Amino acid sequence: MFALLTLAFFTGFVIPLQTAANGNLKRQMRSPFLASCINCSVGACVLTVLILASGESFYRPLDFLLSLDWWLYLSGPLGAVILIVAIVLSARLGMLGTSLSTMTGMMVSGLVFDANGWFNLQVHPFSGARALALILMLIGLAIALNLPSYLHKHGAKLSLATIGWFLVGCVSGTLLTTQGAINAIFRVEIGSVLVCAWISMILTALIVLIIALCLRHSPTRILELQVKGRYWIFIGGFIGATTIIATALFVPLIGAGTTMTLGVAGQLCCAMLMDHIGLWEVEVRRIRITQIVGLILIVGAVALIRLL
Repeated sequence: MFALLTLAFFTGFVIPLQTAANGNLKRQMRSPFLASCINCSVGACVLTVLILASGESFYRPLDFLLSLDWWLYLSGPLGAVILIVAIVLSARLGMLGTSLSTMTGMMVSGLVFDANGWFNLQVHPFSGARALALILMLIGLAIALNLPSYLHKHGAKLSLATIGWFLVGCVSGTLLTTQGAINAIFRVEIGSVLVCAWISMILTALIVLIIALCLRHSPTRILELQVKGRYWIFIGGFIGATTIIATALFVPLIGAGTTMTLGVAGQLCCAMLMDHIGLWEVEVRRIRITQIVGLILIVGAVALIRLL
């Protein structure tokens, strides 16, 4: 069990690396949709190689695919929606507000999914210990992301619209949990976690490409891409594929609540380290003691969920 919890933590840990790589692509392509299309295409290529190397078959009879519940194919579209919401929210709330709202949605929805046993998950009743864990999560997240400073800086601008956008971010975090739960079922139905992730990545890539074309973001911009030895800018696709596979495996094994909360803890830990050392062209921001305290509170919440 400890190994599963550690892997779930590191699944979240690599997400800021993906964000940094995708941010560089977005700046060069001058389009978040084209950058995401490249990201998903790279992920699909990586999964293609893995499927071929494993000896698995891509082929599934058409009548079999059509017999599956329609909502099992929502993973790809959900990925596109999550991307679009993140783009809109970053302009409305900034990166801090976007992270706070999305992570809140992930953690709360994970516990709700567990309590109700949605998507065939094992039921974990919402007990007093889990309520305390939720409080610790939210306090830890607020401290780690320096919410008091954010409110001091932007408090005068707070409005019903801002609160509404925050709730949209929470919904986006819920969609992330939903995507993981759907993939956990889809991988069983399709008979392969690799093919499940491959289908999801291809659908997301096609959707964001169509959006880019509708917005007249020419795919020829890829010819302007300047790598200059920074091959890490393409790692986002590999991390995206890994994340889909990991959540599809971990959600049914350790629960949505634990998976999402450990993922948030991993994201915060990696983001703190990246800021501290200025990894991959990230602006240097030294780790604050409050960030460490917030991270400890979130890890304590995980312990409450798992042990009580």
